[in-house]
Amino acid sequence: MTSRWIAAVALALWACGDGGGPTPPPALTFDLLRGGNRDIYRARIDGADTLRLTTDTADDGQPTSAAGTIVFVSNRDGNRELYSIPAVGGTALRLTTTAANEADPALSPDGTRLAYTRDDGGVPRLWISNADGSGAVRVTDSLDFSGAVDASPAWSPGSDRLVFVSTNSGSARLYQLTLNGMAITQMLPDTAPDVEPSWSPDGNRVAFASGAGGGARIAILNLATHAVAVLTPTSAQNGEPAWLPDGRLVFLEQGSTPTLVWIDPAVPAEVHAIDVGPGTPGHPAAIRP
Repeated sequence: MTSRWIAAVALALWACGDGGGPTPPPALTFDLLRGGNRDIYRARIDGADTLRLTTDTADDGQPTSAAGTIVFVSNRDGNRELYSIPAVGGTALRLTTTAANEADPALSPDGTRLAYTRDDGGVPRLWISNADGSGAVRVTDSLDFSGAVDASPAWSPGSDRLVFVSTNSGSARLYQLTLNGMAITQMLPDTAPDVEPSWSPDGNRVAFASGAGGGARIAILNLATHAVAVLTPTSAQNGEPAWLPDGRLVFLEQGSTPTLVWIDPAVPAEVHAIDVGPGTPGHPAAIRP
């Protein structure tokens, strides 16, 4: 019986409760700056069961989760590298050992692949590897502008496509990478900066932070109609949206103190705060057993 299997069973039991009551609220992972140090945490969206998962003196951030595992970025060994840790807590395992800086990790929902950016030569470009960091390949060489910056990859529910950000056209745009054939296409024709995408659980929509009209607003792209619905007010400063398996959207609401909040996209005016205690949160992501 391996430690990974034990961790997976423990996470499934935690996610489902004790079986004798109502289904608990969905869970997320995020980073939190508290006491001068940023670490990885997990919590339910009602603020319950908040748990600090990393305790290194270095900064840990940008968590992503699938198959009972959380992958995150840390500079604990000098430069920024990728590490994994069981979502129930445990010992961190280093996944990358390069001279470059890795960032923006995204685990595929099936738990087999890892997308991230790596800045060989000083310019972050998109890479894909196995979930353990092996077999890494750079995948955006076909984009015309060699100096383009890639960022924020996010997987489709089927683990067969990625949405990511690139400055290939001169400003931040959303692109889709289809693994079968490695074809890359631009997802939106607009000229506003669009960043921080997240794929919906049903595979039909992509949430993102839109800079259209100034500010930063949470918007949703319908992949069938190409229509864009803006969910947050013009005056809002919001970002880092993340879909939960039940269809709710978690994102970061900027203010004097950034706050994690969630909304039902069908009722976007009703904003619900997620109380994770003192500190500055960031980079929410759904926890998937």
